[in-house]
Amino acid sequence: MKILLLEDDAIIAEQIKAYFELCDHKVDLYDNGLSLVEHANPASYDIMLLDINTPGLSGLEVLREFRDLSIHTPAIFVTAMSDMQYLKEAYGTGGNDYVRKPFDIEELELRIERLVKENQTERISITTHYTFDMQEEKLYHKEKEVHLNEKERSLLYLLLKNRSNTVSKEMIKTYVWDDQDVCDNTLRTKIKKLRDKLDENFIQSLRGAGYKIDA
Repeated sequence: MKILLLEDDAIIAEQIKAYFELCDHKVDLYDNGLSLVEHANPASYDIMLLDINTPGLSGLEVLREFRDLSIHTPAIFVTAMSDMQYLKEAYGTGGNDYVRKPFDIEELELRIERLVKENQTERISITTHYTFDMQEEKLYHKEKEVHLNEKERSLLYLLLKNRSNTVSKEMIKTYVWDDQDVCDNTLRTKIKKLRDKLDENFIQSLRGAGYKIDA
């Protein structure tokens, strides 16, 4: 699971980051809302954790911008704000849940798991004969599993999570290879090897833009 975290309290940010990375999740941390909007692509994450009172842009403003762009990645506000006004605004901007500080990290984990699971259609039909299990990240051809390696599974998951939308080469490289520095040729080779395993080529190449799978 990949988590996008906006939190300007260094102690709380480290607590969240350390806990979820210990559980083998990836956490990208920002302490400034404007910096997050300028550099992060929320469509490549499974969940967003947003503080409300942050410099640059507030968590509310960040989520409003993303929802205006039709980005539907689930969002949980994690904040010390307790007024009903903030609670109403959090849900009004498209937030999915609201956790008040101080919080139990295990409760936060349960809320994240519930939201991520609800956001994932368990089995997606790609073509008449191909389906993909979004929770298990497994591809099936006529109900028989197609053997994929870890990067191939991650690549398909990202494309299907954003189906009908073009996913840029940079987003794919960041998601599939994490922080490794890979070139476009490495990505093209990975796409080719994946296509070689398919009887139908449902992965579209868009020259200079990226790749997509239509819904």
